[in-house]
Amino acid sequence: MLELIIVCLLIAVSLAFSVPTLRQAMVIDQLAASSRKIIALIREVRVLAAQEQRPYLINFDLDRKKIWYQQDFPESKEEKEQTSPHPTIELPPSVRLQDILSGTADKKTSGEVTLWINKQGYMDQTVLHLADDQDNIISLVISPFFSTIKAYDSYINLE
Repeated sequence: MLELIIVCLLIAVSLAFSVPTLRQAMVIDQLAASSRKIIALIREVRVLAAQEQRPYLINFDLDRKKIWYQQDFPESKEEKEQTSPHPTIELPPSVRLQDILSGTADKKTSGEVTLWINKQGYMDQTVLHLADDQDNIISLVISPFFSTIKAYDSYINLE
């Protein structure tokens, strides 16, 4: 019985130390949550472009901290009327898109940036830098031909 009490006590102590850290990492860390949302959106649009065999645009408004996507070049007049921007991701007040480095353009730190995804789901190699109020940075490196998007906890340049 004494061994059981000691094991329960050890479990309680370890939980007391790990729960606040886990809560910080999973719920409160808005920078990481924002990067996960952006990664999910980019993957969704790449799959959508490949499924529909149509190019798409992902638009980043660096000043208003909004991200949305839409179909590029609707084929018919009805499609042009029906084509509207899809739901927008709005970044929390403490998170900002610091800059975007793309293979086809220079470093953009303000205004709107548009990334083009072709009908096979390919896009230029791009690096998105997100930062928060404490100047923590997450770099999202988007591979042109693979669906992998790597996240780094430091500033990464395009190579």
